Amino acid sequence: MTGPSASPAADRARSAGCLATPALDTRTHRSPDFSAESQSMHRLAQALTSPDGTLLQTLSDMALSLCGAGSAGIGLMESDADGTRVLRWVAISGECAASVNTTIPIEDSPGGITLELATGQLFSFPKRHFACLNHVIPEVIEELVVPIPGQPRPWGTLWVMSHDGARLFDVEDRRILTGLANFICAALTITRAKADAEARAAEAEAARNALALAEARKDDFIALLSHELRNPLSPIDSAMTAARGLAADNPAVLAALGIADRQIRLLKRLIGDLLDASRIRHGKLSVRPSYGLLQDIVADAVTAMRSDVHSSQHRLHVTVPAYPVPVHADAARLTQVVSNLLSNAVKYTPPGGDITLTVEAPDLNIESTHGSSPRYAVVTVKDNGTGISPSLLPHVFEMFAQSASARKRPEGGLGIGLAVVKHLVTAHNGTVTIASAGEGKGTEVTVQLPIVCESTGEKTTAATGTMAPARILVVDDHPDAAEALGMLLKLEGHEVRQAQSGIEALSIVESFTPDLALIDIGMPGMDGIELAQLLRLRAQCSQTKLVALTGYSDVARRFQTDERVFDFHLTKPLSLDDLADVMRRR
Repeated sequence: MTGPSASPAADRARSAGCLATPALDTRTHRSPDFSAESQSMHRLAQALTSPDGTLLQTLSDMALSLCGAGSAGIGLMESDADGTRVLRWVAISGECAASVNTTIPIEDSPGGITLELATGQLFSFPKRHFACLNHVIPEVIEELVVPIPGQPRPWGTLWVMSHDGARLFDVEDRRILTGLANFICAALTITRAKADAEARAAEAEAARNALALAEARKDDFIALLSHELRNPLSPIDSAMTAARGLAADNPAVLAALGIADRQIRLLKRLIGDLLDASRIRHGKLSVRPSYGLLQDIVADAVTAMRSDVHSSQHRLHVTVPAYPVPVHADAARLTQVVSNLLSNAVKYTPPGGDITLTVEAPDLNIESTHGSSPRYAVVTVKDNGTGISPSLLPHVFEMFAQSASARKRPEGGLGIGLAVVKHLVTAHNGTVTIASAGEGKGTEVTVQLPIVCESTGEKTTAATGTMAPARILVVDDHPDAAEALGMLLKLEGHEVRQAQSGIEALSIVESFTPDLALIDIGMPGMDGIELAQLLRLRAQCSQTKLVALTGYSDVARRFQTDERVFDFHLTKPLSLDDLADVMRRR
């Protein structure tokens, strides 16, 4: 606590007879009126639910009443526009009520001296000594001021004034004011904490909104990126497929096309991983179970990876049950699971290494079929490759998780594959675990799926990709895409017409009735949706199956299409297997 001698302003006020605090201890003081204080506390309790300004005014009124003063007020510290510290009278009661919201400088004022001395002070005729009080009307006989404590510095002051020579303050008044000042401190601290909490909550809400906006923009960017990447990939892929058919007897050309084909498959995989990551975040990567054979699923995955395994000079060992294993699962998604596991094994196993794919499942022709307990299929992929460090092992199923060495590998990758595997396995109510003895000691991934079921008599063999000849209309504003796809379809034996706009397509159907129309969605002018609606109105196209063809992965959301406009939605680059499936379903 700072002593009185440390304050030059206090010394001047004492010398002038203005600072009269010692008189408080020599005056006869009244007895405490606890009944009046209790009633005031009830009023204060009611005011606690009121706005902050109302609460401070209530406290000022209580100081006026309990001390029998002519005026009372609360001054809170703040800095003026020029940086000068001042006390703003935020609440005033009694004769000086008109002075509310005025400021007085802290330096050389009753409030400043009180704050310096850090205890209640009594001032006699303060207007005669402090020019900052000249605006106060009427004359001030005495002013009793107490500091409002606070951390890290006091909040300000609570004061009462007497304008009547018959009413002088005593130690009881100082006790009352000190108690009220402590209550003001608590109220202001709570108010500040509340304001800070609200500000932090607002910042957190703003951060959440900004994050949501960033996520939405990122998803839009990924969708746009996939569209822009798929647009050039589509004609390249179609042209290469056509070229393989035209150069069937030229090994050198086929070898060159094989190199390009492997790179295109890598690009497709990267794009697919990005889209799957976005779908997982938004809960849109779902599974659609159907009946099939587990052997067909594994065979499709192995076929998809066979070229990569061969080019990397790996030895792939596949063991599957000799008996048919019927399953109820999403065949396409499980093929993706097994392909992703094989892809990782190929990527992280040095040339000449061994990769083992083992499938175990019960033989329902032997095993009892009674009971409803689930029957599990277990798929294990093991390699003798680079392995996984103990520090990374707990995080391998997290999105974009990759070791530093993995990022330097020429095969590329985004660290998404295992996250997709985890999601798809979980969606099938299965489990996936990964084990590695450390770097350089290989990896083993085990997937357990409760999907084995009794045969339903439904067709379980994989459908072939052959297509009966059909009349097909290809509509795409990208000339190369339309030409390459048209060439490929003609080589498959179809009768094809090509259009680069909706207007041209409408003209073609006047003399050509297509069985199938492949329509690019994002065309300038008349877009694919408008074209499809107009084709629906033409009698000659009543039996035509309309297929939306787009580089976007979520066409229904992006273009807000009515599912009844198109019969099917396919993404670029167009897969002949997908097209064959559409044509069989038509």
